[in-house]
Amino acid sequence: MDKISEIRIEEIFDEEDNQHFYWIYYFRNGFVEIIGKSSVKPQCFRQITRYKK
Repeated sequence: MDKISEIRIEEIFDEEDNQHFYWIYYFRNGFVEIIGKSSVKPQCFRQITRYKK
């Protein structure tokens, strides 16, 4: 099973190119993997599911 240790959303203000966007990425098995770039602020949700046997 993969180990995802962090999920991050960074807000970027690029004043040189007059851009505002968000980078979304995560750390999986010690490596950074980029999910994407968005002009709209992503919403974050947390869901907990419990399974009983």
